Amino acid sequence: MIDPITLGAAVTTATTCYKTFVSMVQAGKELEDCTATLGKWMGAVSDIDNIHKNSHNPSTFDKLFNGSVQEVAMESFAAMKKVQKQREDLKNWLIGHYGLMAYEDLLREEGRIRKARQEAIYAKAEQQKMIRDYTIMGIAALIGFSALGWMIWLISKSCLLYTSPSPRD
Repeated sequence: MIDPITLGAAVTTATTCYKTFVSMVQAGKELEDCTATLGKWMGAVSDIDNIHKNSHNPSTFDKLFNGSVQEVAMESFAAMKKVQKQREDLKNWLIGHYGLMAYEDLLREEGRIRKARQEAIYAKAEQQKMIRDYTIMGIAALIGFSALGWMIWLISKSCLLYTSPSPRD
């Protein structure tokens, strides 16, 4: 779903979580104390990745109702770059404090979270988007067929008026 509001919320969440994580680390907290913040950050990053992927192939209704597709694509690209910088900083910190294995563990955990979100949240959102799109197409078709039927009825009514025999006095 290409939604600038959702993208903005995900970027804000990711940035807030990242800054919280950095401040916790600078305050001397251990990694175990920061797991909730990292989990929220990973969820927001997953949302940004999903929006960025969907910005490459928007539906017709997203093009019509969610503003400029190019604008959303550029915003999602900028968000991806911001998240890549955060991910690089996090990687360097983890490797520096806990070694390469800790970073690899984090990547596995991020992949697990992303897969779970893909199956649960994004699949449901995609299904709701399809239902919305087909409902709009159905309503548009119903209106079109109704208008066509009404025009045929008017034409047949006018033809009957002109072809009917005139009453004899």
